[in-house]
Amino acid sequence: MGLVSELRRRNVLRMVVLYLVAAWLIMQVVEVMMSVVGLPAWAGRTVFVLLAVGFPIALIFSWFYEITPEGISLEKDVDPQESITRVTGRRLDFIVISLLCAAVILFAYDKWWIGPPPEKSIAVLAFENMSDDPEQEYFSDGISEELLNLLAQIPELRVISRSSSFSFKGKDIALPTVAKQLNVAHVLEGSVRKMGNRVRITAQLIEASSDSHLWSQTYDRELDDIFAVQDEIAAAISEALKMKLALVAGEAVQPTAIRAANTDAYDAYLRGRELIYLRGRQNLQEAVRHLERSLRLDEMFAPAHAQLAIATLLYKAPTWEEAKRKAIRHLDRAQELEPDLAEAHAGQALLTLSSDPQSAIEHARKALASNPNYGDAMLWMYLPLANLGRYEEAFATLKQVLVTDPLSVAGRINYAFWLGAIGRFEEAHEMADQLLVQRPASAYIAHAETSFIWEGKIAEGLSWALRSQAAETRHYTAGFLVGVLIIIGEYEEARRVDVDLAYVVDVFEGRFEEAIQATQRNMQLNPENERAIAVAANVLYDAGRIHEALPLFERLRDFVPEGRPINHLVEMDISGSRMTMRLALALRQAGDEDTAQAVVQLVKQDHAASSRVGRNQFQPRKEAMIAAFENDADAVIVALKSAIQLGLRNPQFFDDIIFEDLWDEPRFVALRGELDAILIDEHDKVLQLICFNNPTPDNWQPLPQTCEGVEEQRRL
Repeated sequence: MGLVSELRRRNVLRMVVLYLVAAWLIMQVVEVMMSVVGLPAWAGRTVFVLLAVGFPIALIFSWFYEITPEGISLEKDVDPQESITRVTGRRLDFIVISLLCAAVILFAYDKWWIGPPPEKSIAVLAFENMSDDPEQEYFSDGISEELLNLLAQIPELRVISRSSSFSFKGKDIALPTVAKQLNVAHVLEGSVRKMGNRVRITAQLIEASSDSHLWSQTYDRELDDIFAVQDEIAAAISEALKMKLALVAGEAVQPTAIRAANTDAYDAYLRGRELIYLRGRQNLQEAVRHLERSLRLDEMFAPAHAQLAIATLLYKAPTWEEAKRKAIRHLDRAQELEPDLAEAHAGQALLTLSSDPQSAIEHARKALASNPNYGDAMLWMYLPLANLGRYEEAFATLKQVLVTDPLSVAGRINYAFWLGAIGRFEEAHEMADQLLVQRPASAYIAHAETSFIWEGKIAEGLSWALRSQAAETRHYTAGFLVGVLIIIGEYEEARRVDVDLAYVVDVFEGRFEEAIQATQRNMQLNPENERAIAVAANVLYDAGRIHEALPLFERLRDFVPEGRPINHLVEMDISGSRMTMRLALALRQAGDEDTAQAVVQLVKQDHAASSRVGRNQFQPRKEAMIAAFENDADAVIVALKSAIQLGLRNPQFFDDIIFEDLWDEPRFVALRGELDAILIDEHDKVLQLICFNNPTPDNWQPLPQTCEGVEEQRRL
């Protein structure tokens, strides 16, 4: 009897299927539980390890043992005439089918059914500004946000973050609808009327399902004592929530509202903080001005120091280095005044995102310990987690952002990118569609990235990108347009778009001397800028001057944590493997084989980690480069074919020197031809788009000669 037949008889193959289906189902349940009850990230890893260890044990058991009417016996002790392996096999088939049905139900639940909101959940809407002066709206927003932050201190209560709660401001939407979109059971709304030196604040707690008031109160106070008013309201609301929601939160919420020495300093702080939330260069510049005024009025105001640092880092002016120096000074002062201040730790996380990702994670966690629904702190933790190769934790953190802050623009943008990166294209486009209402320019970019970067649909991606013409996205759109035009071979059009990216066109056209001169000049002007170094290194490598590129690639290792590949400073690769493999080849050619092998090992480790999250075109691209480095031609061909199927559209990738020994190999040549055929088709689609269907003709148009003959071709 053959091995395969024996495996079937002993139900080993059925056990393989049963175990894998059951293991997948268990991991999905664990993932759901991590999101719902907040299990730590190590819980998922522990379950995965236990399942991996159990797999060979289950196979060994099914080979050596058999289930009989008398119980479990060694297979060799069972008389063949009395064996019931066929009956056991049918039972295993039934169990597998049942588990597959459960898997389908779980998938449908995770994708389409949100479920009822937790009873102990609340959204604090932006309090309405009832003052005669509309410019006092920042003040009413500040009051409601302080209440939101205070309520977030109650461990049992899920509180929606500010950006989602405030997104309904000024919109005539019924409260049950608001609650449904935010997936909460209760809503706190109110109003603020500021009259001279007095303020009237009204707050109402509403049960969403019945749209009925559970509690309401009005406060009339002197404005000089606004901080005491905030404390009083928070204490009253916490007591009301304890009674209405059966919270076991102990004493009333302890007052932690932000306090300044005087109301003018507090006013300036609120104005600055509101502008930070709005983002955009002009808003950030104004935020810096207001926060500096706040500190002139009260130098001991720690939150103003922290928010000024955050605004400065986001603004990045006049230069990034100067912005960092200024931010460090204010963050140090904020932590000196209030060591546990959430904003100070969040600012430290933002400061160290790239330079020290482990420190960024630690500071983000400290910020969240003080303010559990601090959406920016979650985002500034997810990025360094990904930077360290902890992709599963990063993805879980990003999903948590959307639980706490379901309408977060930044959260949705990042989540759409990740969905594309793990091959869930339809969901990525759905997330981009949801962004259209909030920020169309960002939604178009999310669509463009999914179509072009992950799906390999060049013309479709460009169509989306051209629609994004907001001031803050024009530079991105220009870069996108250049990338599309050079990939399809329209080099002259690409040169017209952005003079700063002319070196990219030069590389594609083989004009390496011009590209080297441009990138070397830029590196001399920015000697400590990692992107400038990376661009210069890649251009030297593409020109075949690998020995000159080597010291630059090695310098890039100073910018990443020990044991990590070079970060993705140029290409859209979540692990930056291409530059790291180029470093390995340069080391080999320099005679340092041991270090080259160690560098390749880093790529392999990172590849294993990223593959557990999902698969995209960059995974087989890594596999192709590793296989070429190890002289495995068959593996290179398999990987490149997979990369093309998953969306590889950059013909320059085939010109990488690491594949030099395969350039004349028939299978390699055939794959290049396959990609060329795809690019010819995409070239025609792009010309049809820009010549006849350009969604923004007033912003950019191709040269007349580019469209010559295209119309006739279209009619054929």
